[in-house]
Amino acid sequence: MCEVAEKIYTEGRTEGLAEGEMKKAKETAFMLADRGMSTSDIAEIIKVSSKVVEEWLSGKFESGK
Repeated sequence: MCEVAEKIYTEGRTEGLAEGEMKKAKETAFMLADRGMSTSDIAEIIKVSSKVVEEWLSGKFESGK
C-alpha cells in the first residue's frame, strides 16, 4: 500500500475506533443512569466529563449514536 493510502486507512480506522468507543460509553451511561447512578459517578467511570453525560442523558448530544 502506498504511504498516502496507508495514512488514510490508519486515520479512518482510528476515527472509527474512537467513534465506537464513544458509542459504547454513551450506552453505558444510559444503563448506569437507569440504575440510579449519579451523573458525576457515571462520568468518572466512563472517563468523560459530567457535562457530556448530562447532555447525553438530556438528548442534546448526538455524537456516538
